[in-house]
Amino acid sequence: MSTTLINSVVALSKDLGDYYAGTATSSGNTGGTTLVDTSLMSKNDDWLDSTASEMWDLITSGTYDEEERRIDSLESASGVLTVTAHGGQIASAVTYQIHRMWSASEKRIALIDAAKDAYPYIFDKVFDETKITGNWLKDGSFEIWTSATALTNWTTDTSTVGQTATVLYYKHGTYSCKIDTAAGNIKQSISNNTDLQALSGKTVKFSIQAWCDTASCLRIGIYDGTDHTYSDYHDGGDAWTENNEPLEVTATICENPTVIEFYVYHAIAAGSSYVDDARVICGTYNKVYIGDLGLARDRPHKVSIFKPYTYDEQPVMCRKWMVDNGWLYISYPSNYNLRIEGIAYLDFLASSVASTDWAATIDIDSPQLKILTAMAAVYLFRQRAMPTMTSGDQTESQTALAYWERELESRISKFAMYPPPTTRLYSGDF
Repeated sequence: MSTTLINSVVALSKDLGDYYAGTATSSGNTGGTTLVDTSLMSKNDDWLDSTASEMWDLITSGTYDEEERRIDSLESASGVLTVTAHGGQIASAVTYQIHRMWSASEKRIALIDAAKDAYPYIFDKVFDETKITGNWLKDGSFEIWTSATALTNWTTDTSTVGQTATVLYYKHGTYSCKIDTAAGNIKQSISNNTDLQALSGKTVKFSIQAWCDTASCLRIGIYDGTDHTYSDYHDGGDAWTENNEPLEVTATICENPTVIEFYVYHAIAAGSSYVDDARVICGTYNKVYIGDLGLARDRPHKVSIFKPYTYDEQPVMCRKWMVDNGWLYISYPSNYNLRIEGIAYLDFLASSVASTDWAATIDIDSPQLKILTAMAAVYLFRQRAMPTMTSGDQTESQTALAYWERELESRISKFAMYPPPTTRLYSGDF
């Protein structure tokens, strides 16, 4: 259930009565100032009149895909559209759009603004099972990536890492981390996570779910600047560790360590390793960071808990929790799996990052898309209804704005999304 930004612009254009798409029937001139489409012969020359207001084309395929230019005129007798020069000749069979009221880019701005402004009538659902009670690591489930080959909260040395969402190659959440190409490691240390410094002098257990196709290749370790402590190697059986039998290692960190580092070692370049659900458990650590889940105001609607290392059982709803500054404080034992449910502001995303690219997607489709486009129309007409506009434009836009405000209310009443029920919070001491 998602819609690309370019298709959202199409939906908005149709709502505004400002949609035209065509295909070039022959090549334009070499300077890129003409586009030829015989279907435009059905239009009058003044259908596109740049003296009245600026109008634009948007190329949607071919060499100059996504280029947008101002339209100068239409010669309907031959279907020739004259525009400010594109990067080169617009070839036959290239697809394009015409925007007469606002440019495609102006509509894009309106839609991106509307994505958040339409909250809470439309929203993104958050359903996360990657958090663990008492886990000292940041992103132990390898869900947060700067890019598909770069982890955000882990440091990579020599090996290549890859974000993996292939079925059977992840165990917890949405992704696992693939390690291959060269012998090396990934690690999390105080430089990635300052909370780890509180583990000085403590006995800690580091565990990870693992898959490896090569014996004596994959293991984990703890280093405090003085001593390295290692787990056994994964047996290379080309299978995941059992849920309740992860790779694990226990060590006592010295009182005054020079470093505190948790390693995943990949020892054989030709091997392939997948790792997931990393945990460092030690004593009482009754907070879990949820500020990276995108929850609106960082507040979940519901928190549930599973037994340790269970991924598919029915959880039990928690009532003893509170949220402060992105941290979930929860009064339950360490090493239990959590389920966090709530809602988030919508945005257009590419590779899980906010984007203005035409291929970026928003996590809704029709009929909820109708709320988004109505909110975008309100945004556009509100700009033209400002006192800085000419009196004629201002009066017409105020009339249109009133219409779209009523239309938005109507669409909200029909298509607004319902948030999940809210947990009744525990009011006692933690």
